[in-house]
Amino acid sequence: MSVFSYLIKRGIEVSQDPKIIEEKSKDWSFVSPLLSKYTSLKADAVAFPKNEEEVISIVEFALQMHVPLIPRGAGYGTVGGLIPLKGGLIVDMSKMNHIKEHEDYVEAEAGAKFTFNARVYPTIYQKATVGGYFCGGSWGIGSYEYGPNWDQVIEVTMVNPKGKLVTLKGGDIKIAAHAEGTTGIVTRLKILKREYANDVSKLFLFDTYQDAIKFIQKIYEDEIPLYHITLRSPEIAKLTEKSTGFSTDKWQVLITYPENREIKLEGGYDGTLLWGRRNLFFAAVYVTSNMLMKGIYYNQYHIPIEELSEWITKTREINPIIESEFANDWKGHTYFIVQGGERFNKLLELFSESSFNLHSIYINDRLPREHVSKIVNYKKAYDKEDLINPGKVKFQ
Repeated sequence: MSVFSYLIKRGIEVSQDPKIIEEKSKDWSFVSPLLSKYTSLKADAVAFPKNEEEVISIVEFALQMHVPLIPRGAGYGTVGGLIPLKGGLIVDMSKMNHIKEHEDYVEAEAGAKFTFNARVYPTIYQKATVGGYFCGGSWGIGSYEYGPNWDQVIEVTMVNPKGKLVTLKGGDIKIAAHAEGTTGIVTRLKILKREYANDVSKLFLFDTYQDAIKFIQKIYEDEIPLYHITLRSPEIAKLTEKSTGFSTDKWQVLITYPENREIKLEGGYDGTLLWGRRNLFFAAVYVTSNMLMKGIYYNQYHIPIEELSEWITKTREINPIIESEFANDWKGHTYFIVQGGERFNKLLELFSESSFNLHSIYINDRLPREHVSKIVNYKKAYDKEDLINPGKVKFQ
């Protein structure tokens, strides 16, 4: 019996419509000049489970028939997590989208959207799902105060590669965090909420990046309790002018914090307009650049704040578009965006490969060794055949 016939018999929604398969087999990996070569690959069918029992049935039968499974959130990842390298069945989680509110946290199904007051969330929060962001994202809006997205998750429920419903807590949460669904299909998450407060946004302008970075470094040193910090180059301001309604030839530092906090930073302008378009920050920077310019290449580096000026100085000859989001690890998570392969090669010559490689199909190339080892060991124990999102983990 085929997977399609089995799912139909079990009352699980499934499609073999070529248009649906093509749509659901794609994410935003096309923006990567190195991952785009994979974007023509397609799955064989798409399933739309409505509950955990249906997910278990899908995994059990796929295991029996040796069919690859690829979990899908909203399809906005940019690092190849959704690409069906070996065909198989895409498991679209969009119909599992309920959220239950609690005092300090929410219990959200994997296909739910960010309709609650999350501590950390992606720049494309209007479109992303909580499961997709947890399994494929990392840092984001709010990481200056709270850190990576998985530090906000207190419990994960997933169907593992053996078809068993399991719960992950504590350090084991990293088995599924940024694992791109390779260790199982996440069905539910308990996520800490941010206390509600109106946010104040202020924009500071600087003639040089050195002065802007000194300003940010002083914020760290003085332990000023902000929620979010972004550094933007004049070039990114000009590139996004039509979308943000704002442009300048200055380096910009945008800060945000709850209005009930006493923040002692003098000067600055009202940053509400720019903060309102934070959906153009972080990964959306290079997606937007790709849409507005041809031949876009980019890389991201996690740079200690005290080294950031030196890094930017080295890139002046290739004149990159720069944006940096700051996190509680005392690093600027910095995007360098250039036009043309020659400039990109020069960028690689200057800094070599990134420790968070946005152009690798392998999750091993984006996570610390300790985190990767949890994923690899779990795969070795429960998915020796590599059926769950195959080809995304290096086992050696």
